[in-house]
Amino acid sequence: MPPETQSLLEFIDAMKSQGAPDEFVVALLRQNGWSEKRIYQAFSAWYEARTGRAVPNGGGRIEAAKDAFLYLLAFITLGIWAIELGALLFTAIDRTFPNAALDYSNSAWATRSVANELASIIVAFPLFLLVTRGIVRAIERQPERLESSVRKWLTYIALVITASTVIGDTVTFLAYFLRGDLNTRFVLKVLTVLLIAGGVFGYYLDSLHRDGTSSVRNRLFAAAALVIVAFSIVVGFLQIGSPAVQRSASADARRLFDISSLAEGLHKRWQNLGDKEFVLPASLEDARKAGLETNASILDPVSGRGYEYTPLGGTSYRLCARFSRPSPADVPGEWRHPAGNACFTLDASRNVEIVQPAW
Repeated sequence: MPPETQSLLEFIDAMKSQGAPDEFVVALLRQNGWSEKRIYQAFSAWYEARTGRAVPNGGGRIEAAKDAFLYLLAFITLGIWAIELGALLFTAIDRTFPNAALDYSNSAWATRSVANELASIIVAFPLFLLVTRGIVRAIERQPERLESSVRKWLTYIALVITASTVIGDTVTFLAYFLRGDLNTRFVLKVLTVLLIAGGVFGYYLDSLHRDGTSSVRNRLFAAAALVIVAFSIVVGFLQIGSPAVQRSASADARRLFDISSLAEGLHKRWQNLGDKEFVLPASLEDARKAGLETNASILDPVSGRGYEYTPLGGTSYRLCARFSRPSPADVPGEWRHPAGNACFTLDASRNVEIVQPAW
């Protein structure tokens, strides 16, 4: 038995011999820096020595494993939705306050990115609330779980991460301020990080207090998180539209890829044959049978009808397709189109750019 444990047992024995109640002894030892775990272990040994019976095992290891599972799941889901929430708000800020010198213009890629962020938040946030609710209810039933070492370790790890984020964010803000490089969108991004990381830090720091299971406190934090997440989800859907809109945009992207690829295939055929031997095919089906070098489809992805193709004489021809929406801003000028039926007059002797969809 370690010397400090022996001295603790001797102290408990002396206090009990004077008629001191257990609660007073526990409070006195805690005030002098002893952990509750060490205190209760000493009391267990003291009572076992006097009763001759071991303290029954209440499945502490099982409870510790369960706590580890719940807290790890809570922190994993927290990390997912908090990071994706920040990324979603960053994208909204960039679109609201664009910077042509910094932004990479690819609307399809940005749309897919926002969709992934929305999906992550919609899945992870409710799961985080559900797991956290289970943890709080378990603590309400068994307040001693507040002293769980698993809970404290994981909570302090979360505090270190969020505190580091807040400190780094503040340092970056001051550095930009001192250099005179502050602008609206940078300030908004700094505030976004402070709001998310600061909120997480405040919640878990407060949860370490003895009254950390206060229902009022938990409802306030949950309501604030719900408001922020709901606002962000609305902002996300305003950026990308409904799933039906996205299906139409994907179909249009496929149509533009097909049309531009067919045009590139005809250009390669002209390069291989030269001006004298090159003859425009009578139809796209004839071009395909003649070995047109392209992976594009000659059929519309939704209607299944063939794209309209008309030879105009020489190396000139026309390709037409029906689009659901106007072309995005990042589409090359030669492939810009309105909603509805759009035709492109092209020349097989001139190279064209293939418009790659963001699949």
